[in-house]
Amino acid sequence: MQRYRFAPLLTEKDDAESSEGGIDPLGTEPLADALAVRLVPGVRERQRHPRFLTAMAVSLEVCRDFDEETVATDGISAPWIIFEWYLVEGLVRSTGAKERLGVPGSLKAARAIDDGVPLSARRYLKTPTVFGFHGVYRQLARTLGIEDSGRLGETGFELLSVWAAEQGLEGFAGSGAGPGQAVRTQLKDAVRAGLELGSTARGGGWSGWEFFRKHLSPYGAESRESRFIATALLNDPKGFRRDVIQSLVAAKGLRVWEATGSEREFHHALRVTAREELRDLLNAIDGFESFSRLCQDAFQDCLCEMTRQGGKKTPLTSLAALRSVRLASKRVPESFGDVMMRLEPVGETVRFSETFAGLAERGSPTEWVERLIEHHRKTQRRKPPNGKNPWFERFDDGSLIIRPDYRTDEPGTHDDRYVHLYRTPSLWQFARDIHLVKA
Repeated sequence: MQRYRFAPLLTEKDDAESSEGGIDPLGTEPLADALAVRLVPGVRERQRHPRFLTAMAVSLEVCRDFDEETVATDGISAPWIIFEWYLVEGLVRSTGAKERLGVPGSLKAARAIDDGVPLSARRYLKTPTVFGFHGVYRQLARTLGIEDSGRLGETGFELLSVWAAEQGLEGFAGSGAGPGQAVRTQLKDAVRAGLELGSTARGGGWSGWEFFRKHLSPYGAESRESRFIATALLNDPKGFRRDVIQSLVAAKGLRVWEATGSEREFHHALRVTAREELRDLLNAIDGFESFSRLCQDAFQDCLCEMTRQGGKKTPLTSLAALRSVRLASKRVPESFGDVMMRLEPVGETVRFSETFAGLAERGSPTEWVERLIEHHRKTQRRKPPNGKNPWFERFDDGSLIIRPDYRTDEPGTHDDRYVHLYRTPSLWQFARDIHLVKA
């Protein structure tokens, strides 16, 4: 069985200050992401554990009395990020490594604890609004109604109430009395102290650390909480999240996914019984991924060939001689019209044509690989905020030298697997966590 492919949990690549662009060298990601969003709204590649939705509801309740403009003495950290620090540090302090798999920022927290310093903006993720658990799960929380304009939404309040009752923390949500009221106050006081210090403000003996293991550990959702999250995920009036999840946990989809770990194979199985709108979308994904695989394999093999030259110039003719380049130079122009037709029902023909039209021109392998190189250069120049450097230097005679950061010995896959992720690994982990399938 293939190992399921996940997006990396953490990356600091391509920050705004860097002129390097180490991801998406051919600009295929935006269109793939648009198709994935249409397929399963709110779900993102880095998502692993749906219980972070409960953690976000808890965070919103704990932080609801702070003004929107409130920031810590460090001048940048809002109350929710202070709560995030506590949760991540708490899980690191109170759980084993396996229990916190998939917790964004846990490595940073572990290093801070080892160094005997509190977690703070300086010691945490560089861009927590993207890579922290709030950043990773916020769009899904908003899609499901857990968060609404920065406040606890209707679905969020219901989730919080179910969680509190099941955890023996009645009174945590709203104004009711119960044991949860004192716990909420304890957490709110910790956040307030964290705002004053610009860091977590509790020592290793604080009783509150155990709260995060006992009540918010990623794998610890009880039955009613799990059912509530499952119902929220299956309620999808705008996309096909319900269709995909139900197919994934049904006998046929489960068998295909467990046997292959292939999104293409799973989508083929899903397409058989899919309603027309979903079938059109899956056809669009299939066509775009075949196009992307041809281009990506050719580009990756070019990188390997340039790397093999060991710092010497690589002529275009050497790249044109590569099997994957010769294949792409023939099939990409031939298939371009078909991909356009597949994308037409989902409204993505203009984006596809404007982005990749240069690769559709027929010509010799040398002419096509030159267009591929120029497409990469244009893709890098268009990246925000001020463009990124290409992965190689080009000389007046047309030859190329790969830049050191991008040297690789890993060729293209030369198979039919998708280049991009369409959230099936995330949904599979969701289904396991909330007991839609056996773990």
